[in-house]
Amino acid sequence: MVINQSLILLFALTTAVFPVQAEIYKWIDANGKAHFSDSKTANPASIENVAYLEDKASEPDPADNGDQAAPQVDIYITSWCPYCKKAMAFLHKNNIVFNAYNIEQDIDAATRKKTLDPGYSGIPLAVVNGVTIRGFSDAAYQQALTK
Repeated sequence: MVINQSLILLFALTTAVFPVQAEIYKWIDANGKAHFSDSKTANPASIENVAYLEDKASEPDPADNGDQAAPQVDIYITSWCPYCKKAMAFLHKNNIVFNAYNIEQDIDAATRKKTLDPGYSGIPLAVVNGVTIRGFSDAAYQQALTK
């Protein structure tokens, strides 16, 4: 079988001329560790959380105020929920670092949410300093943040 040298030359030139394009995905796991990959992960942290962490990277850490420990906040959301958006806006406004888990995109997060509160099918579900909060209420979030 004879291979046409002009085809080999054409192949070599086209692969050398066109740059390789690849996307890099960044996601944050439940422990706050950043991961980079060339493919989307099956269970990423929410996009809102990643964007928030990137924005906050250049700002001073609001939790770094001496002896007071930073609040621990996990919130289970969906992208279409208006109360989820209100809850995250409240946390952003108060400079609270949180982990947001989209239960429609992350099956492990959906399972964790069910385990945390099996009788609650609504959203958002927040765990603030160990206190589970159904839905969104400024007062309930503020009270849990002071614990």
